Parts: sequence; C-alpha cells; structure tokens
Amino acid sequence: MADLLRNPNVPPPNLFTPDFGQEPHVVVGRDALTKSLREGLGAGPGDRRFTTLLLGPRGSGKTVMLNAMCDAARESGWIVLPLDASTDGIHNRVSEYIEWAQQTHEALPDVTDTRREERSSTRFRIFLFEWQRELAREMRPSWGLRRQLTTLADHAAQQGSAVLLAIDELHSGDRTELRRMAADLQHVTKGEKLPLAFLGAGLSEMKHTLLEDKKMTFFQRCHRSDMPPLGAVDAARFLSKTVHDADGRFEGNALSTLAEASGALPFRMQLVGHCAWLISDAPFRPIGDQAADAAIREANRAMHEQVSVPTWHSLNTTEQHVMRVLADLEGVATPHQIAERVRSDPATLSRAEQHLLNAGCVNINNDGSVEIADVITVNSMKLLVAQQSRYASEDPGNAAGTTRPTSGRSRCNAHMPRAQARCVLPKGHAGGHRSR
Repeated sequence: MADLLRNPNVPPPNLFTPDFGQEPHVVVGRDALTKSLREGLGAGPGDRRFTTLLLGPRGSGKTVMLNAMCDAARESGWIVLPLDASTDGIHNRVSEYIEWAQQTHEALPDVTDTRREERSSTRFRIFLFEWQRELAREMRPSWGLRRQLTTLADHAAQQGSAVLLAIDELHSGDRTELRRMAADLQHVTKGEKLPLAFLGAGLSEMKHTLLEDKKMTFFQRCHRSDMPPLGAVDAARFLSKTVHDADGRFEGNALSTLAEASGALPFRMQLVGHCAWLISDAPFRPIGDQAADAAIREANRAMHEQVSVPTWHSLNTTEQHVMRVLADLEGVATPHQIAERVRSDPATLSRAEQHLLNAGCVNINNDGSVEIADVITVNSMKLLVAQQSRYASEDPGNAAGTTRPTSGRSRCNAHMPRAQARCVLPKGHAGGHRSR
C-alpha cells in the first residue's frame, strides 16, 4: 500500500545526516553514557555528574548527546538554557532568554478539544508554563548573571524542578567570560546546592587549555565524560537500521565492509552510510560491494577535508612532526622510534603525545606503541605532507620538522585499497594483510 501511495516524483528519503551536531536516525554506542548522565541529572546537586563536561574530538557526537540531554530535561519540565560559546556574549544571551520567556509564556495552550488523556498531560504543561511565566515576570534582564541563575534555580527548586545550563563549543569560548561564568556556577550549584545543572561540550584539547586555568576551578571539578569510540558492531547496527527504515537493503558483503570502515567516530559512520546510499541509488537498487568500496573512498575524502585538515592546523610543530614520523612508519611506532626521529626533549614529546591522544589523532596500544587513529589517518597524513613538501627547503638539513631517515625491519607495504593504507606486517608474512 505504501508503494502505491508514494509520489514517484518525490525522491526516497535519505535518513543519514552527515553533518556536525545533526540528530542521527538512531543513536548507537551511547547507552551507558546516556544512562549515567540521566542518573546524574536526576540525583541533583549532590551528584558529581550533575555538572558534566563531554569531551571528544571532532565528529565524536558531543553535540548530539548534549541536545539529547536538553530534550530529556525539557520533557521533565526543566528550564533549559542551551547556549553556544563560539560567539561572545553568553551573559547577554541568558538575559535574552528571560525576555523570550516573558513573551512565550504569556499565551497558554487551548485545552477545550483534547481527549481525556491529552487534557491531563496538557494541564501538567500549563502548570509548568504558569510558574515559569511568573518567574520570567519577576526576573529582570538588568540583573547580574549570578542573580539571574540563582533566581531561576531557587524557583525551580520550589516547584520540584531544576534548571539545565548547556554550553556547546566550550573550547572556543572567551576566556574572560568563561571565568566569570565558572565563578557564578560555582556559587550557585556547588556553594548553595541549588538545582542548577550544567552540561558543557568541547574538544578534548580543553584538558590542556581551559581545564588547566587556575581561575576556572568549577570546570576542573566537573565530572568528565570522554565520548566513547564506536565499534564495528555499533556501526553495523546503525547502518542496517537506517537503511532498512528507508526501504533500502544491502547485498553481498557491503554491510560488513562499511561497518569495518566506519571507524570510531559517529561522523565518519554517517558519511560512509550517506555516500553508500547516494552512490548505489538506494532504495531503487541495493547497496552492493562496489558501491561500498566507492563510498569508503568518498568518505575518506570528506573526512580529510572536514576533520583531518582542521585538526592538523590545530597542532603545534612538535605534534605535527610526531604525526609525520608515524606516517613514515605506516601508522605505528614505539616511543623510542619517535624520539630517534624528532629533535625534542622527553618532556616535550610526552606532552605532545598527550595532546595528540586528547585530539583523537593517536591511540596508545597495549604494548605502549603509538598508532595513528581515525581523526587523521595515514592516507590523510600523506596528503598533508605532500601538500607541505611543495614549499620545503632545498636543503633538508635546514627544513623545520624534517625527519631522520627511517630504519628498522622491512615491511610488507602492500597496498590495501579498501583500507586506503599499506600492510604493516613484516615482508613475507603469512596470511592476509593488515593496516594496523
């Protein structure tokens, strides 16, 4: 019946959302984090998770999780203040919300024609609007931020509710504004124990910038949640559900190929699925092996432009040098191998490793070796190095950041087109190739 009613002139839906912060069709790999945040917010100011920082590299799903928690809080009748620190004027925007609330809550919903169960739910919402409207009338935009937040939280407490202040892009906020806000939040939430919850989201680089600022003790005392990496099982569940719900289907090994290529970042997973959908002309045709391979190549290109390049430019000279060494060694090296090739002292190299780890550029294996991660892949590194080599000095000894000639065991180095990498196993190895 659905096929008979479908307008042939309207293209079928593409449920993939490969854009930063866009709500996915289905959330995977976040059940434990979601449960923990809900428990922490529900427990009140006495729980450390009542004030939480969500940290992760670009494309790790921080904004999606932040928006989900804001939606859950609204459904529970909380006052939610969703802000973005990437532009100045956080304090002014709190005042703007109060002015908006005064206008929005003047008119109450009409309940005359609703069913019994709907009337009950609507009465509850009216009750929430009533006390929030009275609060908005009482407050004054001319008040300081601390007084505004204190009044919001105090009224919410009287009604058995709470306030959620959610700030995205925290890493890019004005340092002076954030210091002032940290002091106010420390006073309201930690000092007076009022129900003012805080959720902040930012890049993991905050661990060695904002969170090392001695004047921001509030943020340092917040509970920290690193965005968990996704696995191939998560990706397979997401891809299968999203394609199936849009009347698409897979054939051959396409699903497993795409799942394995999705890596640890939700953004890359969305890209892989989106490209496969478009290339295969789904749902009119199934997503097959050839479409999957082409989709992975296109996703690699988009990831390079939208994630790898911005991250690369955020690294300092030593960090970039370490990444070059890893690329020269096909993606994995021991700390000793890195130290042999990077002209720097141990303390600087240790700090560079930690920064790269926070940025999602590297992982530390169980044997202590350093391996390139999903944010800047080996293939992306080679493109970046090739771009920079056009401007290299004619004298390699005078070029900043040049590496010493590599040495060590001979690698297989066979090209792996699906992984867009080369085999890291010793030359003449038995079995299939592997890239990491």
